[in-house]
Amino acid sequence: MKHTRFKRGLAVALGLLLTAAQPLAQFGADGPGVSYAYTGSATVKAATLNVRSGAGTNYSAVGKLSSGQSVTIRGEQTGTDGNKWYQIQYTGSDGTVKTGYVSSVYIKIPVSYTTDSDFEAYLNSQGFPESYKEGLRQLHAQYPNWVFRSLKTGLDWNTVIENESLPPRNLVNTGSISSWKSVESGAYNWDNSTWTGFDGSNWVAASDGIIRYYMDPRNFLDETYIFQFLSQEYNGSTQTRQGLETLVKDSFLSGTTDSTGTGGGGGTSGGPGGGSSYGPGGSGTSKSSGGSYDDSQYGPGVQGSKTPSGGSAPSSSTGGVSLEGPPQASVTSRDRVLVSATVSLEGPGQSGSGTGGAQSQGPSSGGGASNQSPSGGSSPGSSGPSTGSPGTSPSGGGSTGTASYVDIIMRAGEQSGVNPYVLASMIMQEQGKGTSPLISGNYAGYSGYYNFFNVEAYQSGSMSAIERGLWYASQSGSYGRPWNTVEKSILGGALNYGDNYVKAGQNTFYLKKFNVQGSNLYKHQYMSNVQAAASEGAKLAQAYTPEVKNSALEFIIPVYNNMPDQPCAAPTGDGSPNNKLSGLGVDGFSLTPTFNKDTEVYDLIVDTSVSAVNVQASTADSTASLNGTGTVNLGAGTTDVTVTVTAQNGSTRTYTIHVAKQSGGPTSSGGTYSPGSPGTQPGGNSGSPGNSGQGPGSSGGPGGGQNNSGGSGPGGSNVTI
Repeated sequence: MKHTRFKRGLAVALGLLLTAAQPLAQFGADGPGVSYAYTGSATVKAATLNVRSGAGTNYSAVGKLSSGQSVTIRGEQTGTDGNKWYQIQYTGSDGTVKTGYVSSVYIKIPVSYTTDSDFEAYLNSQGFPESYKEGLRQLHAQYPNWVFRSLKTGLDWNTVIENESLPPRNLVNTGSISSWKSVESGAYNWDNSTWTGFDGSNWVAASDGIIRYYMDPRNFLDETYIFQFLSQEYNGSTQTRQGLETLVKDSFLSGTTDSTGTGGGGGTSGGPGGGSSYGPGGSGTSKSSGGSYDDSQYGPGVQGSKTPSGGSAPSSSTGGVSLEGPPQASVTSRDRVLVSATVSLEGPGQSGSGTGGAQSQGPSSGGGASNQSPSGGSSPGSSGPSTGSPGTSPSGGGSTGTASYVDIIMRAGEQSGVNPYVLASMIMQEQGKGTSPLISGNYAGYSGYYNFFNVEAYQSGSMSAIERGLWYASQSGSYGRPWNTVEKSILGGALNYGDNYVKAGQNTFYLKKFNVQGSNLYKHQYMSNVQAAASEGAKLAQAYTPEVKNSALEFIIPVYNNMPDQPCAAPTGDGSPNNKLSGLGVDGFSLTPTFNKDTEVYDLIVDTSVSAVNVQASTADSTASLNGTGTVNLGAGTTDVTVTVTAQNGSTRTYTIHVAKQSGGPTSSGGTYSPGSPGTQPGGNSGSPGNSGQGPGSSGGPGGGQNNSGGSGPGGSNVTI
């Protein structure tokens, strides 16, 4: 009896506990479906992160957090997108405590670890600075088999940032907050408070501050973004078909293609801009018109180009960088070398697999710009020349069967020596939902040609980026061109990337974006979107199953000289940065030298009898404010009159007039101050507009032989939700 009563009492107690807990988990204020796997403190690991009213990107944003900001996790649940979301509590900018939901991808939970003396000795032997070690210790505690190698660049940190800040070497979307945009010469027009667009109006030069953030490896030492440092060499033991299927799930690469075959002859050689085996990038459109990636500014969605040399020549996008909205890929602007369009991670793809031949087709003379897949005239395996040219159907390599993209990419990885997960990540970032004209096979004038990596897709003369990329694909030449099948395009692009980047030392996403190794420093950078390496790394991390993550993955992490003690924070300020004057003068007198918005110190001589002067000024931007104008009393000798301009973003600039009294000096020059309007000097003299910072880069680079001018266009869509 006692034993029975005990069991019954325990059952009742458990029932009461479950009943008490039920409202919290299913019906309470925390919302339906919240579980309590982890509660406690955590930090934001995204440049900017939207807080949402519910668990999913379809809910409205109710707040915004910045990198490193502390939050408290109250629970977790599966969001409407099928991913894990945290319900958090945080302190808002107004000092009040708020709650909301954020994607778990962008939240870092602290990891407890016990000091490992062997690992500490290893970190020291690798030369990792103390500021790197905490992040690496936490990663080691989670994944003890991972190998972290330091890349001792030998470069001074500030010198690196100075070089990478040259417009347009690094770009951000025009919808980004103002502190992410450069105000250097050629990047910003102080006369009219506008940023210079590079190859369109949707890409502008990145600021020194945001470049520091994305180039500082210490900001990305977590289990997601560490993958931008993953070595990209092919490894058949860790890079499996299953892992690739996981990576491309729900994208167009999860489907099949009947455009297979790797042989065939080709079109004509020569043509616009010929000679370079690289070509640039296209652009993509994003759903968001703002610059904050929703749900993280690590994110995505911008496209770009890659170039072996020179500064960057971006691609244009019709929308802002949206971290949740998979952008549609469409190459419309100029990039340099393997171009990149925005990536859509949500783009549905047809499922299924198939086997298809890799046979080549024989020659065929083409007909007009028909929307047909290439077809061959002879039996599989034969090849031969073709008289086709742009506007005709490509010859050779026609449809010989159906193959899954996964199988094609796995073969391309093995043959090129490049991690197939990396190749898939690049294609998705270049082509978005798979609707780009560069891979449709039916673009007018280039029917049957494909360019999956957007090689040479940059605007050239009258040719659009799309036309340039497809023209390149249609020519006979290196890397198995013409690319008149999907399979040939993917294999050829993979071989190109393997030869000219991975085998040339740029063997991580970070190094292909920021070339801080070898003899061609800061050039031959695959894309100019400053977020690209981080976003590509985040996407790549999804391909690795928990089992594979427990293997000995190798990460190559750059180390610089004279780095700051703490990781560089992402800028958060917004508003116009224009703190310059469009006019400055003193009623009745002339300043020396004549006013110029960039000249901040002036002289004025007045007679000893002058006791006060009337200082007037006008701002170049209507949102700026002035202090120091009006009547200023003069003392004996010299009086310094200061006029301070405060921009909308809070930055200030001070103009100084040294007023010296001198016997016999002028009591008035007879002139009257006339404030200049933005873009003009007082009195109507035309101000000088900002100079365009775009220009060709140097030629050459890994792979040799190319005459690659210009820089890389925005690239690498930022992958996030």
